[in-house]
Formats: sequence, C-alpha cells, structure tokens
Amino acid sequence: MPLLLQDLPAEVLIAIFGHLDEADLATLQTLSRRFRALIRDEELWKTLFRARLHTIHFPSFSLSHKFSTEFVHRRQGIHLWKHNRAVKTKYVIQPTRGIQLDPPSIERVVFDYPRCACYNDGIITLVQLHARRQRQRLTYIPCTTPQGCSTMDFNINAAVFGRFDGRVYGKSLTNKSYLTPVAEFNAGHATSVTAIAMAAGGEDCVSASENGEIIWWNDTKLVKRLQISQTAIFKVAMNREITVAVDAKTVHVLHEMDDVHSFPLPYGAAVQFLKMDFGARVMVLATTTSISIVSFNKNNDFRNVKTMDLAEQNLTISDIFIDNQTTLRDQDTQLAGGDGCYIAVLFTDNQVGIINIRQPGSQLKFDTLLQFEGKVFTCAITNLVLVCALDGILHIIDPSNGELIKTVQKTEKMPQFLKLSQGRMIVGSGNTIHYLQYVNDDSLPAKKHSHGKSRSNKWNETLHSELEMFEEHEKLSEQRARENSRLQDLYGGDFDENDEEDIQLKIALLESQQAVLESRMNNQEGHSETAMNSDDELQRAIRESELLHNNAGQPVALDEDEELARILEQSRLDSTENDGWAREQVRGNLATEQHLQQHDEELELAIALSLSEANS
Repeated sequence: MPLLLQDLPAEVLIAIFGHLDEADLATLQTLSRRFRALIRDEELWKTLFRARLHTIHFPSFSLSHKFSTEFVHRRQGIHLWKHNRAVKTKYVIQPTRGIQLDPPSIERVVFDYPRCACYNDGIITLVQLHARRQRQRLTYIPCTTPQGCSTMDFNINAAVFGRFDGRVYGKSLTNKSYLTPVAEFNAGHATSVTAIAMAAGGEDCVSASENGEIIWWNDTKLVKRLQISQTAIFKVAMNREITVAVDAKTVHVLHEMDDVHSFPLPYGAAVQFLKMDFGARVMVLATTTSISIVSFNKNNDFRNVKTMDLAEQNLTISDIFIDNQTTLRDQDTQLAGGDGCYIAVLFTDNQVGIINIRQPGSQLKFDTLLQFEGKVFTCAITNLVLVCALDGILHIIDPSNGELIKTVQKTEKMPQFLKLSQGRMIVGSGNTIHYLQYVNDDSLPAKKHSHGKSRSNKWNETLHSELEMFEEHEKLSEQRARENSRLQDLYGGDFDENDEEDIQLKIALLESQQAVLESRMNNQEGHSETAMNSDDELQRAIRESELLHNNAGQPVALDEDEELARILEQSRLDSTENDGWAREQVRGNLATEQHLQQHDEELELAIALSLSEANS
C-alpha cells in the first residue's frame, strides 16, 4: 500500500508545511481534515517564523496571541508598504517674514499623525497634515523666552524651556492656548537647568539642575523637588510614575517621585545615548563603543544588565533609534513573539544593526546587521519596518530578516530627520519637510491610462485633493496679484506682493488721505452754496421793490415809498447777517480742516512707525 502525504507524522508534516506560504496552506487545508487541523495548530506557525526569522521573539504587529494571526497580518503589512504608492507633499517651514538668504534650519521634529511639530529659531510650527485648505495647515507659535535658555523639550501638546539662571518656562500647544505667551513656572532651581523632559503624550515634565536637584512640574506648578545627587544631571526621562536621571557616574531610578534606586553606570563611562523602554522597564545606555540594556523593574530582575562591547568589532556608534510607539505600551509577554521592541544602531561605517532589546536571555546580540554602500544620514524604526535615509533615496527594510521591501527615489539629498507614524513618513532637511503618504493602489480601477494600467479610486481621490489645494494656492496668488495691480493703478506707489501687512497699511493710509480730500471738497461746496443762497435772497428783494415802484406805470404814494424803503433796509440787513454767518462757517470749517490735517499727520506718523517696526 503506497504511503500518502497525510499519513506522515505530524512533526514531519509541520516541517514540510513550514516552507510554504499562506496561499498554499489555505489550499492544503481544504484537502483533508488532518491537514486542516495541522494548519490551524499554532506550532505550525511558530515553525514558519523560525524558518523565516530564525526566532520566535519579535515585536508584535497584530497584538494577537496567535502566531497564525500575527504571520498573516505581518505579511499584509509588508505587502502594503511594498505595493502602495507614495504621495508626496512639500512644506516650507519659514516662520520669519520676508525672504531670507539663509533661513533657520529645523532643529527638532515631532510626528504624531495627523499633526507634525517643528522647532526652529525659537518658534514651533504645527503642521496639520489632514487640513484641506492651505491657510489651515501651518500655525506658527512663538516660543521665545528671555535670553539664556540652556535646554528645551517638546511634544505635540506642549513645550518647556530651562534657563542658565534656574528658571523654567512652558507653553501649551493645544486648542487656542498657543495664542497665550510663554509662562514662567512658579518656582525654579538654584543653579543652571541642565536637563528637562516631558512625559510622553502629556504636559507634565521634570527638570534637573547642575547641583543634582530634580523638580517635577504640572501645569507650570511645582509638584515636588528632590536632591538626588551632588553632581550635575545630564539626562532625564519620565513616564507616569517612573523618572530616570543620569549623571556622570550614576543612574537614578525614582518611583512615584520618592523611592530612589541608584546604581553605577556600566563600564563607568559617561552616557552619550539614553533610550527608554517604559513598557518593558528597561533602558538603553550607550557610549560610542558599547551598548548596555539595563532593567529597572523593581518587582523583577532589577539592575539586570546585558552588555555588548563593540570596540573588538571596530564599530563606532553614530546614533541610536528606538520604536517609540512600542515603548509607551506595557509589554504583554503572552502576545505572539513575546511583544518585543526594536532599536536601530547606526555606525560611522554606514552599517545599521537591529537589536530586540526585550529578547530573553543573558546575551545581547544583533538580529540583523546591514551594510550600505552610501552614507546613511538617519534612520527610523517601527515594529514592522526600518527606514534608512541616504543621499536622495530611502530604503524600506524588514528589520526581522533584513530583506529590502521598497526603495523610494528622489528624496532629500542630505536628510537630517526622518519620522514614522501610522504608516506615514516625514523626511526633510534645512527648513523643508516632505510628507509621504502611502495610498493603497489595489482597489477597483477608476481610470485607464495609455499604457493599459489603472489607478485606484483612493489614489485618484488623494491626487485630486492635492490638485485642489494646488489650484487654491494658485488662485489666491492670482487674486493677490490683481489686487496689487489695482491698488497701484488707483493710488500709485510700490507694494510688496509677499507682505500682506505692508499692503493693508498702505491701503489704510491712502484711504485716509482720500477721506480728508473728500471732506475738504464737501466744505468748499457748502461755502459756495451758502454764498449763492445769500445772493439769491438779495436779488429777490430788489425785484420786489422794482415791481412795487413800477406797478401799472403809476406814481407811488408816500406810504408806498416808506414801505419800499423798509423792504430795501430789511434786505440789506438780511444780506449782512448772511455774510456774517458765512464768515463764521468759513472760520469753523478752516478750524476743522486744520484739525483734520493735524490728525492726518499723526496717522501718517503712526503708520510710518508701524512699518519701521515691522521691517526691523
């Protein structure tokens, strides 16, 4: 009797099925009940992960306890990154007015879709990436404080600043509170503020000083101060009930702002890189030639240290990047893969190493070590992808096995920052950022192209939205140009097309001058009308006297002569009174004209001062 495939032992079948993909497995489970039972067994999917990743410990993408669900979701997520189209939108962050030859570069970027916050030259710019209208996208928020700021930190909700004199300042960025000025906290340090940090996603913060003092703050109010060291503290971090402070030789872990645990730094060297994984209660402490993973979970393996010495491998660390979204979520070891967390270590020789810092065991090792031909400027990593920014190109890589997923061309020549959030990307340098949104192109086709391919409805919708915003920008520019041309034809003079405030001030000045001229013309017309009325009254009286004198050609009696004399006298008096009233009106109008002229001169002086301040 021939041996059938389904008669093989379960462990043999699982080993065989481990080399197939999910499409083949979906077909196999329809062939027999035994195949269906084996394919639904989680041991098979663990075997699949071992065959592809050589481990069953990795970050969770689906947040599921089943390896089968995790395997399918990861494959789908990688597929979307590989086949979706990238729609790019460019933003120029230029908070200062006018054109500058050397605009200030962006110093820090925080990306939490749909908002992005950029800090440069004492100003935070909020970019609303989902806003359809251009005027609603960029909000410039001045965050300057008195001179002497020594350190700062900010997130999407608030910004805090520490000064050399020990003062601390803060500013909220939520709702309309950004319209208020920077607020000084109600207390301060006795010495210079050497480190400051905000809680992730909140407005609470902690500051440290040169004399080893820690202060916790809530809404500009002092919560508690504590002296934990006799030397300067260089790095701090906080999240909920845990605060970590690092000085030149010691790490201090504080629970609930009271329970202090201190231990010396590994290797006794000053820390240059500090990355916190609050979800697993571990921290990454690194110098340029060594990496240490230290646990600060007071309930389990506190101070457990795993180290890696890179000097023997001739590797020098340039920077370290961590999956920030995973670090803020409490680790659930029951999830498929053990709910790991990746860090990416960038070396000066353009190698990038991937480490799962939550991997069990006493040894610290690289899961993947990648070598790039060009210079790697910066990186970003999540629980699904690693993105490396080179000169004009982005490499999207699967960090679990190092396989290249996709290459994005025509990006920044010398990228300085790279951020990922919810499958979207921010990359940029100088004062320019590029927002890359990946649009699904696998839905129903909406339009055929000449080469026979089709694009999805979502692609067309996104492209149409970008075209609408571009057309709106062009329309506003054309309207502004027409308005400037009309103002030049009407009033004369030069207008700065890029300076809206300059145009409005000049319009106000010209309209004021026109109003004064109209007032003067009205006064002159009133004077002329008054004189004309007086002359008309005199002529009427003379005509009446002539009619009485020449009535029917008969001589006039004595009483008629007296009446005629009385009428002439009354006419003369009325004329004199009208002339006097007219002279009074002229004098009053002259005074009014002088007052208007003086007011006009004061207005011109005020506008000139405003223009001078604006230009300066």
